[in-house]
Amino acid sequence: MNLNIINRLLGAALLLTAIPSPAAEKLSFKGVELGSSLAQIASNPKYECHIVSTPIADKICSLRAHEKETIAGAPIDSLFYFYDQSSLTSIAVNLSEAHFQPVIAALSEKFGPPALKTETIKSLKGVAHENRSYRWQRPEGSLQAERYAGRLDKSSIRFTDENAAQRVQQRRALLAKDPRKDL
Repeated sequence: MNLNIINRLLGAALLLTAIPSPAAEKLSFKGVELGSSLAQIASNPKYECHIVSTPIADKICSLRAHEKETIAGAPIDSLFYFYDQSSLTSIAVNLSEAHFQPVIAALSEKFGPPALKTETIKSLKGVAHENRSYRWQRPEGSLQAERYAGRLDKSSIRFTDENAAQRVQQRRALLAKDPRKDL
């Protein structure tokens, strides 16, 4: 091969490695990122927040009864923000399965190509259906989209800080070991 051609190819390869790749989009829904403050949602009159005790949350915020929200133009059936110590640990979005594929297309456009996992599930009548689960992984957590979520007509999208449950369990275990904290 001609030395001139080799030098050009090496130069082009170096140029391509020098071009910075775009930063991966942080996991967020409508500008609300995992780890963000409770105040961002609690101050919005569309939402109501309640104290709970779950493995990843001490507060949950949801849309008020007559409020509506969309994802990629599709109507949302339910939307929940899970907080631990005022920090967002998870977002759960539930929608009609009929809107699932356009939502996946929009999520893929925003977050890049996901990992795909398929499995066969059966209805109560024994009819087989292909369930598709899509997963985007980021340093701050993951985004999981499931075509069939408990029912054949419902889909779910879940943004999760995967380390949150472990942090909450560790903190609660420390409180439980010290009876003086239970006064």
